Amino acid sequence: MKQTLLQFFILLTFVSCSKRKLPEETAPRPDLRSNVQTASLADVKVMSFNIHGGIGTDGVYNLQRIADTIRNSGADVIGLNEVHKNFRPTTNYDDQIAWLANELNMYSVFQETTVNAAIPESGNKLRRFGHAILSKYPIQIINARLYDEHDDHNFGLLETRIVINGFPILFYVTHLITDSIQQIPQRQQLRQWMNENYGTKILLGDMNAYPPGSTIQYLKETMVDAFDGHPTAYTFKSSDPKSRIDYILGTSNITFSNSRVLADTVKTNPHPSDHFPIVTNASVGASKLRLMQYNIRHGVGIDGVLNLQRIADTIRNSGAHVVILNEVDRNYSPRSNYVDQLAWLANELGMFYEFQKTSWSAAIPASGNKPREFGHAILSKYPIGNASTQERLIYTAFTNHYNGLLKVRVSVNADPLYVYITNLGITDADRLSQVQEAMAVIDPRNYTWKVFAGTFNATPGSATINTVLSSFTDVFSGLPAYTHPADTPTSRVDYIFLKNTIAFSNRRVIDSRGSTHRPIVCDIEMTQ
Repeated sequence: MKQTLLQFFILLTFVSCSKRKLPEETAPRPDLRSNVQTASLADVKVMSFNIHGGIGTDGVYNLQRIADTIRNSGADVIGLNEVHKNFRPTTNYDDQIAWLANELNMYSVFQETTVNAAIPESGNKLRRFGHAILSKYPIQIINARLYDEHDDHNFGLLETRIVINGFPILFYVTHLITDSIQQIPQRQQLRQWMNENYGTKILLGDMNAYPPGSTIQYLKETMVDAFDGHPTAYTFKSSDPKSRIDYILGTSNITFSNSRVLADTVKTNPHPSDHFPIVTNASVGASKLRLMQYNIRHGVGIDGVLNLQRIADTIRNSGAHVVILNEVDRNYSPRSNYVDQLAWLANELGMFYEFQKTSWSAAIPASGNKPREFGHAILSKYPIGNASTQERLIYTAFTNHYNGLLKVRVSVNADPLYVYITNLGITDADRLSQVQEAMAVIDPRNYTWKVFAGTFNATPGSATINTVLSSFTDVFSGLPAYTHPADTPTSRVDYIFLKNTIAFSNRRVIDSRGSTHRPIVCDIEMTQ
């Protein structure tokens, strides 16, 4: 028997992420799709199964049926919901996870979300209810935490680390509350906790939410649904399946295949649980995301109207995960109503952010006594590194006002993506000097995934652009990609450059009039 009895206690600490306000409801947007990879780093068959305490649709408790279903599936890692551990007389006060681990010769860990006092009938053991992981491979517990929001019992997130063929994968199991309003703070904590660790991730569990709903759309902003394209992957109730509430989701470097609801193994009543299990093959490859560059001109459109909502809607509808912004006002002047545009956009879109000021003035009452700043920024669905991974450079050469370079690190699944953001000056001499300074900071010789983007105010073939092309690839090479002016663009001044084994696709200029510039987007894949 491989079973390891691991003890851990449940942490109730809620760790906040800096510079991010958790988002409220947002409209559905294009989802990140699982990428097609050329080589696999690890392959694993995964199952999610709400076992309903081992009680089938006939009302009979029979844990052997659960074990047989798992065994016959061939799954390597299994997330289980509604697991009893010496919990009730209806399940004979069995330690179900210990029994299943022994029966299936697997490792196991368990998270309790409900705990009752020990009684003689339970063998004087605590009576516990929760979720668990079974695995053919050893399991390391990273964390087990309870959501702040709950009803008459708690809900939690179990976080583990399992090494598959030498490659570490973070596996999470959760069970969300049924009430859709109460789900909002739960899913926010779920994603925030998952963002704390760096790596390839798979999330399993009963979400008590349907695919078109806001909870699943929220999770799919940074994760891939193994059952995308399976509209009838119903898991509940197994006696009359009409709903899908059980999920397997993974980070964008995972390709899912052969995703199935295991209804065919239990076609005849009684079913071993009131949920069908789901299985999929997960293959780990390169990270993928959608990137946007957008000079928003402080939210004033080609019509001369200030409307920051148009900017937010353009970003949201693009499905971008990382957005480079130029000409952003923060409490700056009457032209933008002294609004902190970056904080507003981050809150509206539910994204992390960082900023570099290139013009600034003292605080005044009209600005809410906040510093008045103008510059460029990044918005990201993925966490942004701390100050030790950032750099801000003000260029030596300038004419009207300062120009600068912002460096940040974005944690994309298991991969660090370094993003450099700039807005160059108005003269040829300034731009050439500035880009030469930038390239010295970027150091293209280092083998790391890099993006260099922004408003370069230079056209293809210029000395400024050729300097960048000596080390970077222009995503829009060979295309007109005109971005300015937004109504009838005739010039190309906005760029996305890539470095080191980053593949790109789906490049396009978006027809938007919310600024004097049109935004540009592309999908990138961080190949090995």
